[in-house]
Order: sequence, then structure tokens, then C-alpha cells
Amino acid sequence: MIKSIISLLSVALISSSCSTIQHKEKMDSTKNSVSVKLQNSNPVTIKNPSGKITLYAVAANIADVPATIIAEKSFKQSELPFEIKLDLPKNHYKLIKPAVNETDPIKYYVALEWDSNGDGTVGKGDVRVDFNKKFPTISLGNNNEVFVLQAE
Repeated sequence: MIKSIISLLSVALISSSCSTIQHKEKMDSTKNSVSVKLQNSNPVTIKNPSGKITLYAVAANIADVPATIIAEKSFKQSELPFEIKLDLPKNHYKLIKPAVNETDPIKYYVALEWDSNGDGTVGKGDVRVDFNKKFPTISLGNNNEVFVLQAE
């Protein structure tokens, strides 16, 4: 559990300090959901279908700030690929800290917590985001594909 929390915090800190030139988007407060397709490049084994996906947001024009959780959703899936819809809170940009307004560029990304091998811990042998394939950046209103793999 502590490893997964440290891993999640590391991802949040790394992504908040990464370049966002390609991934800036203006806030669209009319969007009320976002769809994400979890796609695998290699075969994976799923023994435990219960997992959780979390959508984060961070101001794209400020470096070294932690990301804010915008939405979380638990799921049950026994095979990949699959698509999951995350409902966005109304005016979700107001949740982002440090504060942003509707004209600020926002970077969105997802994190995955899934003990897919059913051993009681998230780590080795579980399905996780494949950061080598593509960073899990999310764009509101577009088709979003996040690549996953089985951790070694």
C-alpha cells in the first residue's frame, strides 16, 4: 500500500513538472464526463477484476505543483481492452489547487490502481500504466487511449 501511494505521488509530481506544450487545453466547463480506453499491447492475465482509475488535473503553466484529484471510479473488468467513463464534477476547474480559471491551460492525466493478480498488493505482476509507450494524458472531449502492461 505504501509503495502504491509513493508511486502515485511520484507520478503526480513528475507529471506536474513535465513539459506540457503538446498537452495544453483550455478549460471547457460544459464537459460533464470523459472516456478512457485502457488498451494493452501485450497479453495480460487478470485474476482480480476490481480496480480504480483516478483522473488528475494540474495547471499547465505552473511548474512543480501537485496535481488535484478530479474524479475516481472503481471498476470490475476481467479482460482488456475496455472503456471507462469518468463523470466530472460541475465546474471541476474550481477544485484545482493552486486555483485556476476557465482560460488557464489544464493538463489532465489518469492513474491506475489495480491488484489484477489478486495477491493483495499493488505491484509486481499487476496491470499498470505503460509509461514507456505513452504518458496517460487525457484530453476532454476526445478519444483517450491509455496503454497498460503487466508489471514485471
